[in-house]
Amino acid sequence: LLLCSMVDATTASVTPRLILTSNGLTSSALRHEFSRFIPEPQKSTVWYIPTAPLRDGWSERMTRQQMAQIKKELNLGKIEWIDPEYVTGETLRQAVQQLGRVDVVYAEMGNTYNICHHLHKSGGAELVRELVMSKGAVYVGASAGSIMAGRTIQMAFWKDWDDRTCEGTISCDWTNPATAQGLNIAGGRSIFPHANGQYAQKEWQEMQARRHGHTDHEVVPLADGEGLVIVGDVARRV
Repeated sequence: LLLCSMVDATTASVTPRLILTSNGLTSSALRHEFSRFIPEPQKSTVWYIPTAPLRDGWSERMTRQQMAQIKKELNLGKIEWIDPEYVTGETLRQAVQQLGRVDVVYAEMGNTYNICHHLHKSGGAELVRELVMSKGAVYVGASAGSIMAGRTIQMAFWKDWDDRTCEGTISCDWTNPATAQGLNIAGGRSIFPHANGQYAQKEWQEMQARRHGHTDHEVVPLADGEGLVIVGDVARRV
């Protein structure tokens, strides 16, 4: 079994830009926001992070089909699959550097614990923060990818859908705030996706926040089809 690790946050030096969604850029409004950030997508380079779906029942074929669909729908120039579960350390840094200028980091939906564990363990968390906070890359998150951008990934506790062992591949104490820290690039907020049905009820959300100790900061619930667009210190729903 793999051991858990942690990477400290870095200091922002450019205006961060993020689109955090419940289930991807599924609406015309969200795609419009993406086009505002990336006006010439056909010239863009995207680092696609497939770590979450591959421990959430998705096959590699399904995940690559998803990546190809995103490329087609957004008219992206180049989208590259680099998985920090398997590409780590200096090899990961070199792989990302070989992309040249990275315009977008796209963190796919799936198992929140898997993307958290492997981004931190591989050194990928540092790279993502560097790209978004220092080099101007746009961070796009879908579900688990959005949770990962927040202060804590313990939002996954609220519905408790994800396998905390990632198909028996890791053993972590996710109740430890240090282990469960996100990238914290969303202005100190945490993100709660799939806030549909009962999960959209304010009373239910407040109960979960009290139960899991999340009343000390802002938690943004997002229903499917919704997103949170962040530019610097300004955040707005779309």
